[in-house]
Amino acid sequence: MKVLQTLGRKGIFKYRRQTDGVYIDSFLDQGALNPPQITITHEEWLNILKAIENTAQGSFRLSGEQPFSTPPNQSLYELLTDAVPNPQGGWKWNPSRQAYVCAILEHEGTIDLYHGALGPDHQAIICLRKDIGK
Repeated sequence: MKVLQTLGRKGIFKYRRQTDGVYIDSFLDQGALNPPQITITHEEWLNILKAIENTAQGSFRLSGEQPFSTPPNQSLYELLTDAVPNPQGGWKWNPSRQAYVCAILEHEGTIDLYHGALGPDHQAIICLRKDIGK
């Protein structure tokens, strides 16, 4: 198992790849996620990768509230929910689980983390750039 820290949110979690998908254990985060362990199936993970690869956007927003006043205008959290709207394990998406998946995608090289320009009120914008596909 790998232990990772989330991007843009405070939290740590464990994950590992298994034959049936990506197993995520939020126990270390000590959040109130129910269930604390989930598996994103292999098919669901492929749907996420395809959504990232096929989007016209080259960069994604990880922080801030929509609508975004400056690019990038595509939320990676929203893309995850759209790619896998009804997870097979019966669990539901929430910001912590979305943050876990973003950290895994960055750790495995699908996306690269970079910080955008400082916006109003000097708030750092956390952005991700896809590194798969075209």
